[in-house]
Amino acid sequence: MKVKFFFIVAVVALFVFTFTQSQPSFNGTDPGCGGSGCHTSQSGIVSAEVLSNMQVRITLSGTTSNVAGELVDAGGNVVAVNNGTSSNPFTLTAPSAGTYTVNAGYKNPSRDWGTTSAVVNVTGVDENLIDLSPNSFKLYANYPNPFNPSTKIRYAIPVAAFTVLKVYSITGKEVATLINEEKTPGVYEVNFNAANLSSGIYFYKLQAGSFTDVKEMVLMK
Repeated sequence: MKVKFFFIVAVVALFVFTFTQSQPSFNGTDPGCGGSGCHTSQSGIVSAEVLSNMQVRITLSGTTSNVAGELVDAGGNVVAVNNGTSSNPFTLTAPSAGTYTVNAGYKNPSRDWGTTSAVVNVTGVDENLIDLSPNSFKLYANYPNPFNPSTKIRYAIPVAAFTVLKVYSITGKEVATLINEEKTPGVYEVNFNAANLSSGIYFYKLQAGSFTDVKEMVLMK
């Protein structure tokens, strides 16, 4: 009887292990969804918003039940994880500035998971990585322009360079630092919110390595 009981326990344990392996692998060790019977990868179900203090707000569409997710750094290391929460959206905190892969998923109504990217910088400004391989340095015209109260500023970095993007008033006073860090190659888009500024002409200046450019924008409230 003891042998039979041990056999039954072993079978149950094996079943439980196999079942848990089929769940999302947001376990702090391996990035992404792995294991037997992994969730189905779905595009467009994960969105990420960069907040202040290195936080990333992650939202999953298509479910009202528990969700889970992780941040993966450029080296493929899981640096922040939430194995399950009833909060949707939920937040994860990056350990430092950089470009992160956001993996997130859920079990109901179906086993799905998705991925997106988040660019976390030292200023906590909302920034998106648009393209990975630009050909040259460039500072684009902001849009919309005129704007109220926010506008998007896009810039291109073809090689790794320490990058500074600042906003100045018409008198030359610095009013905002949007980027101030080493950037990897890419085309980036930064959201600038001027809700606390008065109407008028402002200038935004990009310095990336030896490249410098300045453009004008108009805040009209």
